[in-house]
Formats: sequence, C-alpha cells, structure tokens
Amino acid sequence: MLGPWKPVLVFGVLAAFPATCADGPLVPMTVCEVLGDLPAFDGKPVAALGRYSFRETGRWLAEQSCGNNIAIATPTLWLVEDSQNGPRPPENFEMDGIALTRKLADIRKRTTLGKFRFGSTDYDRWAVVYGRVEVRKGDAAKTAPADLDFRGDGVVVFLNP
Repeated sequence: MLGPWKPVLVFGVLAAFPATCADGPLVPMTVCEVLGDLPAFDGKPVAALGRYSFRETGRWLAEQSCGNNIAIATPTLWLVEDSQNGPRPPENFEMDGIALTRKLADIRKRTTLGKFRFGSTDYDRWAVVYGRVEVRKGDAAKTAPADLDFRGDGVVVFLNP
C-alpha cells in the first residue's frame, strides 16, 4: 500500500523516538519533575538536574520552588553516595543538550545559587547527578522527600551556564 515510502516512514517513526529505540542521549529530569511524580520514579535510575548544594551536613539537589502552581514543600533530593550498589550510568553517558539547556534556563528563573561572602562556588552549583530515586519514610522525609543514591563523583556533572 505504501510502496517505496514504507522504509522512509518506518525510519521516520523510529527517529522520532530515539529513547525507545536505542540508548540515545539522556533527558535530564528536574528535581521538581521527579518529586512531582515520585511514585513513578521510586527505585528507578534518573539523571536529575538541579542546584547541587554541599554543606557540612551533606549534599543535595534542590530547587527553591517548582512554579506552575505545583506545591512541593521541600523540592529536594538528598544525595547518598553508594559506590557498591549505586546504579551504573549507561554505557553512552550523553545528555540531551537541548532539553538540558531548556530545563536549566527554566530552573534558573525560580532558583538561585547561594551567595557566600568568601566567594567560593564549591557550595552551590548547577549539576546533573545520575542515580536511583529512593523515597524516604518517617522523620527523614521531613528533610527531603527522597534520596538519590549515586555511584560516586563520576556521575556528577557540573554545568557552566
């Protein structure tokens, strides 16, 4: 019925869905996107995008607010390094640059980096961290709704906007 157009049509459909057809570039998910559908992400690996904060008490990815009338009290993923059981990144650890740029620009509209009087940028930076989302329970959930278990610093990608 489609004759010679059939291969072109099939190729066009496959090209439109690279994530389902092959290991294409990872589309990062913002902290708010992850927490907005936390049950769907629980126990699954994700490349999470947000403000990476490093303090004496620990490390986390966060946003100040989620915008668009999405009320998440604490938009934070607590970072837990697990060099043994943290998820391994895909063999092709490549980010979807267009999606990353668009999402980072959106986050920067409603989230700022901390300003420290001693001028260091080591404490707040923009980053993507590849890890597994684990929902927190009990008192731990008051600090952050979920942990992001990651394998080590090799899966933390700092961004220079």
